[in-house]
Amino acid sequence: MRVITNTAMSLDGRIATARYDHVAIGTPADRQYMSVLRARADAVLVGGRTFRNWPLPLVPDYAAIADLRASGFPDCDVAPPREQWLNVVLSRELDLPKAGRFYRDPRVQPLFFSPGAGEMPAEVVRGEVTPAKVVAELAARGVETLLIEAGGALIFEFLAAGLVDEMFVTVCPLVLGGVGAPSLVDGPGFSAATMKRLALRSTVQWGNELYLRYGVG
Repeated sequence: MRVITNTAMSLDGRIATARYDHVAIGTPADRQYMSVLRARADAVLVGGRTFRNWPLPLVPDYAAIADLRASGFPDCDVAPPREQWLNVVLSRELDLPKAGRFYRDPRVQPLFFSPGAGEMPAEVVRGEVTPAKVVAELAARGVETLLIEAGGALIFEFLAAGLVDEMFVTVCPLVLGGVGAPSLVDGPGFSAATMKRLALRSTVQWGNELYLRYGVG
């Protein structure tokens, strides 16, 4: 199974302010390109914090893709819409919204992973949650491409497990600063011996943003 990540970050590598204020880091073009990547994936994965802040369907907007293609942005080819996308949420305690558009949208097939005992209005895979377990479970369900839109802690876990194939990063013309502000990759961090080395596969400058595609390993 192919695993990719997609993140918009400031020039100094932050994905939110130190106060976790809700702010759009990327431009509308960045959000339109997010739909392109969602359309190419079979499943979209987020963590509990991301889902609590944005408990909405994680599905592509094909009108946005058409607008982006019409603007001349490269690399916008996608397959026709499918019936459903798996929307995967990883959560320790399942202290999550339990009603709303996420559960009503017919394009969404919700799936939660959690060691917690809480109940959800959708299927929950119980037990210890590790990247390897998540990838194995999704592969068994027929997922060929998994898109991770999670925060830096979860991205670190999948990178540390050697399970990320590509990273899509939009570098935005902002400087957020702030000690402790969440970054593209957080977690315990890598040592000089274990740090991940990437290969740049493509780059697009669009307005004041840079769209970077890296292969991992």
